[in-house]
Amino acid sequence: MNERTMQAAHADLLAAIVAALDVPLPSIADTDERLYYRLLEQRACSVRILLRANLAHSRDPWLAASSIRRRTAEEPVTYTPFEFTRDGADR
Repeated sequence: MNERTMQAAHADLLAAIVAALDVPLPSIADTDERLYYRLLEQRACSVRILLRANLAHSRDPWLAASSIRRRTAEEPVTYTPFEFTRDGADR
């Protein structure tokens, strides 16, 4: 890979990591908060495992990004996200 392609591959990998860890805040319900933290922990663990495996085997950032996106899709948001209102009250 040339320098420009490598930069694009690493940028794509970073974008996949950000997307995996950028989950919406939960509503103020206790159940939603627990589900939020569980999801964030699962996704962080998945990213860490996939990156470690990629470093040990292929070292291909495109492959790592694809794997992270696939795993993220398998771990969807299942809680009610926090809703901001115009008057500042939460729902």
